[in-house]
Amino acid sequence: VALSSHSKTAPGEPHRLHCVEFLSDDWFVAANKALQGVEIGEAQLVVAHVLGDTSLHIALSGGRASIGHGTNGADVTLQQPSEVAAAVREGSLSALTAIQEGLIDVEGDVGALIDAAEALGAVDKALSELT
Repeated sequence: VALSSHSKTAPGEPHRLHCVEFLSDDWFVAANKALQGVEIGEAQLVVAHVLGDTSLHIALSGGRASIGHGTNGADVTLQQPSEVAAAVREGSLSALTAIQEGLIDVEGDVGALIDAAEALGAVDKALSELT
């Protein structure tokens, strides 16, 4: 379950939070809203995350980041059990440690993944505010 800001608050009112189930349609809407305005520079990359029988992708293109269902012709695919993904998302396990320990399988253009590390860090920061 993730939290996101309620979009209909009057100026000066505190943002209200509501629960959004991770990977639900509402989560994807909230995630894409959170990614609006995130600075990703010139990064051009699609990274797919395969979590058990579910997948999503993060697309970096044209100075913008977006997230959606499926692998969408990814340049890099990260495969991991749902438990590993949850630990990384919650911050109890770093993605680098999980990769080094073989908990996340990486397929595709690893060089492009490394080159886009700063942009992906900005995306991760924006998305972490949803959880």
